[in-house]
Amino acid sequence: MICLEKRGLKEFVTFVPGINPTRAQKQFGTQVINYYDQPSFEADYNHEDVVVEDESKSLAQNNLALNEGDVVISNSLQLATMVGKNNVGKVLSLNFTKIELDSEQLDKRYFLFLFNAYKDVRRQKERELQGSGPVLRIPLRALGEIIVPVVPLEEQKKIGAIYAETLKLQSKLNKYADLIEQFASSIIEETLKGE
Repeated sequence: MICLEKRGLKEFVTFVPGINPTRAQKQFGTQVINYYDQPSFEADYNHEDVVVEDESKSLAQNNLALNEGDVVISNSLQLATMVGKNNVGKVLSLNFTKIELDSEQLDKRYFLFLFNAYKDVRRQKERELQGSGPVLRIPLRALGEIIVPVVPLEEQKKIGAIYAETLKLQSKLNKYADLIEQFASSIIEETLKGE
């Protein structure tokens, strides 16, 4: 049995909100800014291989550009993912929040498991949702108050690796299911044409 302790996310995580595009336009002038958007998030979430880079290789902290392996939360979906190769250098808009983790205490993939799949954390997120209309958000303060189970780092890495492999397998199975459906439909259509 694993000895676990429960603590608030704010003890391990710093939340860095995305920038307001209007304010960014004023700050950077005519420079074209390539924003991290919903399709970028979905591509990363659907797990094209992500390699976690060494923390020392990341860009300066005041630089707003994303690095491979950065952890990002979609504020509208309340899901987290790691930035993949195709989205390096993009800038977060207000729709996303970057997570800076204390890697000595909390593994990135374990954080993804907790934030996306752990039932107790999902219930806590649901209680904190605020706003009106179709898009509800959780304030950053409330995200920091979410209580998570903390196990030894080696156990976190094992759990995180299992979670990441499960998602990759699930993504492949979904692609295969789509291909099988397309194949079956094309055979049925050809049969109905009578050719």
